Amino acid sequence: MSQEDHKLRQRIRYRHVEKIYKDLEELGYHDNDPLKVTDLITLDQWHYFGLEPVDAAIKLLDVREGARVLDVGAGIGGASRYLAHKTKCHVTAAELLPDNHRVGQDLTSRCGMTGSVKHVCGDIITTELGKQEFDHVMSFQVILYVEDKPRLFRQLYDSLKPGGTIFFEEFYRLKDVENSDEQAALDFFLLCVNTMPTQQDYKQLLEDAGFQVTVHDNSDAYSEYTHGRWENWDQQRDKYVRLYGEDMVDGWLKLIVTTKKLCNEFGLVGGGRFLARKV
Repeated sequence: MSQEDHKLRQRIRYRHVEKIYKDLEELGYHDNDPLKVTDLITLDQWHYFGLEPVDAAIKLLDVREGARVLDVGAGIGGASRYLAHKTKCHVTAAELLPDNHRVGQDLTSRCGMTGSVKHVCGDIITTELGKQEFDHVMSFQVILYVEDKPRLFRQLYDSLKPGGTIFFEEFYRLKDVENSDEQAALDFFLLCVNTMPTQQDYKQLLEDAGFQVTVHDNSDAYSEYTHGRWENWDQQRDKYVRLYGEDMVDGWLKLIVTTKKLCNEFGLVGGGRFLARKV
């Protein structure tokens, strides 16, 4: 499947990648204006919990000035730019979808950060990463959508220097599906893959690739976050319709309601953080 045809393009966020420019307009920016990283980081963190998991990655990976870091599934580069800005490391922002890649390059350039963040577009499974190129790898709620996870983890293992570390935050399944309503919600959420691994599944895949693994469950926070996000969008629907249009807002709400069900009503999906070291 090509990058252009990938089913992930059906996800509401990726159909409206230009939304970031509307958000920047609300802050007073115009086309091609230079950007302040401190303004942009309030808008470009596409994963749950904003900057907090990136700060957790910085601490757990012990990212230092000059380190080489690979960001898997970088989207429009939010986490990559913040990481490079905060630690003065060098980040390779790898992204599958060309629209995300294009916008990410533009934002990085407007922030004056092309010297510290390099954008690469392609399938992470087939992209040439080099052998022992990176000190660290990070990823935020992306690995779920990689179909061949054993191959991915082997690829990342090979790309890390000896003793290199990987941090990723990810959704996982907390129990078996019990009825058709749960299955329908999970199918809608999964979109381009057939199954959602459990925490133990991920741990085993990492160990099979040669990593030493530590896991921190964060499912309670996922439940709280998805419920709070639904309340926000439900209560401020009129504001969001004014900014983004009714079709886009209704699409967002469908996804938001689904994740709330999965993480709250059904208790089917949670998430956590994985720290793995190359041994």
